[in-house]
Amino acid sequence: SMRVVLSVSSRLVSHSTRVCRGAGHVTRCERKWVTGTSTRKVKAFGSDPSKKINMPGVDQSSRLDSSASKVIATEVKHETKWLQFKHLTYQDPSGAERGWDMVGRSTKTTHGVADAVCVFATLKKKGEPDDILLVRQFRPPLDGETIELPAGLMDANETAEKTALRELEEETGYVGVVEGSVTPIALPLSPGLSNETVELVKVSVDLDLPENEKPKQKLDGSEFITVLRVPKKGLRKTLDELNADGYHVFAGLYTLALGMEMGDDA
Repeated sequence: SMRVVLSVSSRLVSHSTRVCRGAGHVTRCERKWVTGTSTRKVKAFGSDPSKKINMPGVDQSSRLDSSASKVIATEVKHETKWLQFKHLTYQDPSGAERGWDMVGRSTKTTHGVADAVCVFATLKKKGEPDDILLVRQFRPPLDGETIELPAGLMDANETAEKTALRELEEETGYVGVVEGSVTPIALPLSPGLSNETVELVKVSVDLDLPENEKPKQKLDGSEFITVLRVPKKGLRKTLDELNADGYHVFAGLYTLALGMEMGDDA
């Protein structure tokens, strides 16, 4: 893995605004800086379409409310160990029946809150700015490498917190503690394609602890993951640079980084 990391480092060093260096299985990236809407009455998006709220947007008073739609039939067309391809029949607000094709996970359970977790891990060391842990790996559907948060499927009867700490240690080697509460709901990843959901878990990693001095990944034989350590401040700009290098940035990660930047500007 050292050879792979150093190869990536040589690519990233060529950019004047970011310097990355390899150390074990971790590539550390550091930034070097060169110094009137109208309001209408529209239908509320809720269970009671008779309620009205003031909000900017297109007047939808003549439209039927989408909350009246429902799935009335599901047919599994093809199934593998991990995935199901399904054809849905649903009824729209007018009463018309329509079709929709979707992909779901074969591992989905009825008692689970979500299918998987994403881990937002902050590295903390006394006297130093916070860093964030990201992972780089090849994704066959994209025929390319992605930049993502550490993540993984939840095992049966496993909490989101337990999954997060397990996946973080397996993928990055770091040991952390859950910081605050997890997202209270399961978040859909691509609702036009799949019913796959995740929970986001914030984790704090204390770099001053002995167990985090020399982190070692615990990957399965089919996993080839490189760990990236990037500054928390300016995360979105770092992701933009990685995207310019040809990597595919996970949408959820980019949205999170954009939200952090908007919070700093507020």
